[in-house]
Amino acid sequence: MTPQPLRQLFDAMYHGKHNFDDFLNIDVEKNFSSVRWKARTIYKPSPLLKKFHSFLNGFLLDHLQVNAQVSFAYRKGTSLYQAVLTHSKSRAFYQNDLEKFFNSITETLIRSTIERATTPIEDLSEYLDRIMSMLTIEGRLPIGYSTSPALSNACLFDFDRAMAVESEARGWVYTRYADDIIISSGDRAKIVDAPGVINESLAKTLYGDFQINKSKSKLTTIGRKIKLLGLVILPTGTICIDREVRHRLESRLHFYVTNRNLLEKIFEEEHPGEGMEEGLQRLSGLISYASDADPVYLEKLRAKFGATVVDSLLHRSAQ
Repeated sequence: MTPQPLRQLFDAMYHGKHNFDDFLNIDVEKNFSSVRWKARTIYKPSPLLKKFHSFLNGFLLDHLQVNAQVSFAYRKGTSLYQAVLTHSKSRAFYQNDLEKFFNSITETLIRSTIERATTPIEDLSEYLDRIMSMLTIEGRLPIGYSTSPALSNACLFDFDRAMAVESEARGWVYTRYADDIIISSGDRAKIVDAPGVINESLAKTLYGDFQINKSKSKLTTIGRKIKLLGLVILPTGTICIDREVRHRLESRLHFYVTNRNLLEKIFEEEHPGEGMEEGLQRLSGLISYASDADPVYLEKLRAKFGATVVDSLLHRSAQ
């Protein structure tokens, strides 16, 4: 796509339904709300700011560079199942996550990530300050904005690349799913130094703004239950859905069929500030990876809750 002025791209998307001057002059601080949930602050943009986020997603953030070989979250066409499948032939597994993931992504890192990208916006530098004000809150990546997931992947591109290089040299399999890092190998001894390698890569590529969560460091081998991202790898290499995930999925489907008011309350408790629509989108995502991981189990869900119910939710995840 030949780069074009931002105003022209905006008008082409909205055809007069929204004014570009509103995009330039919106008071961002008055167009989001926040709620505390499990020691986190979740931010919800106003309907207008949400529209502008959709524009930025399509014409800017979807064009940022991502390491598609190792990063599986927040991308169309990828799933939890694919992230786990990569490790299915391994025998030893190291798991950890990054502490305060979104909050560790600073305005400086976001700006540099955007500036080096190739985008359809011809005059991006002219509007970058305005765009940054819509993507960040108090200099950090906010939880709850639709723009934050894509930015998080792009901002960790250099880290993913460094880890991919280290992993190839060491005979590891490396994947990242949002803040969850998984390293696996055929030999437990080969991955005992994984935490040190991760920390070194973080320091080199992200300037010390990120830390791994020492309390969640986990090293396991085949012969014990290997649970990765809600999926289980059996000793045969077969992937199945963890019992806890099956219970959560089936309970949500039960209330979807019998009591949607209660289901909406459950969704609200899980993710304050989000409503029924967002909750159903997450539920459809669960059904989607159930379909990928265990087609036989999906048929059981259809038999129990009705094919129309299950398939309508499955279709929603593909939209």
